[in-house]
Amino acid sequence: MTAHMKNHVLKPLLIAVLLISCSKSKDSPGPDNGGIPTPLGTGVIYYDWANEGILRFNLATATVATTQQDDVSRNGWDISIDGTKYLQAEDKSGGNYDTEIYTLTNLADGTVISRFEKQSGYANHTFPKLSHDMKLIAVPPTFDDGLMVLSLQGKVLHNLTSFQGKKIDKGNVNWMPDNTLLFSIGNKICRTTADFTQASVVKELNFADWGDLSVSRDGLKLAFAAGNHIWMMDAKGGTPVQVSTSSQVEVAPEFSPDGKWIVLGTDYHTTGPFGHIWRLVVIPADGKKYNVDAGADQKVIPLIKKGENTPEASDGGVLWR
Repeated sequence: MTAHMKNHVLKPLLIAVLLISCSKSKDSPGPDNGGIPTPLGTGVIYYDWANEGILRFNLATATVATTQQDDVSRNGWDISIDGTKYLQAEDKSGGNYDTEIYTLTNLADGTVISRFEKQSGYANHTFPKLSHDMKLIAVPPTFDDGLMVLSLQGKVLHNLTSFQGKKIDKGNVNWMPDNTLLFSIGNKICRTTADFTQASVVKELNFADWGDLSVSRDGLKLAFAAGNHIWMMDAKGGTPVQVSTSSQVEVAPEFSPDGKWIVLGTDYHTTGPFGHIWRLVVIPADGKKYNVDAGADQKVIPLIKKGENTPEASDGGVLWR
């Protein structure tokens, strides 16, 4: 289980197979309120789904709309903490696989705030992340570059190639509220200083395979996937506790804006050589363990669209804003 699960883009030929074998139920209506209780508030959960693009689930109405149309050239995307800005990395047209186009836009009207080219190396798709203050862009390592910090105009401010003699992992890069960065090397979670000149180890995990590192908006909690389930810990390096269990595999945890809930993918399974999907459910982020098998625990909230009876499916990035 690795962090690339969150950012996978399905190939066109696989999409057809996926839609046939894993289509969402539209024949049987679900609960009138979509199954979403009021304690979750009025936020929005964004997620990739097959050839429908980037969708947004409105928790107040249990309705789904499209935020960004499907785009096979899109490699990675992010939405600012306040939900107003959209950042995208995409292949440059014309078969130039060494170059990506980065675009930052206002979500409300699509106006472009910044647009620049970045040399990423052949097939080195990048998955950029906006800092909390929306002034910096973090780009996880590629084959050619380390962990890069860019200005909104694309200027390379820092390029962190290694730590403790090891290359920084391609996944698990997250901004903290104070504009420091979390990253990983092997089983170690690390954190930079604000000037990106030094770093320290936050926690060394006892998992051979883990990923999907996520941080709460206040920077106090971390969540990640390991041993087929979701774990949570104090961001200062506390002991991880398992917060999900099931007969299947859980992936891609993301905190709610207030840090009281976690949306995650359950029933994770492979759909082809490059494809994976999962169903979205929500659990309290209180450090207790919840069984996310369907119907096993009433405190587990399936993300069910109004008029349907199965949780929404995702095959890529998931954000809660």
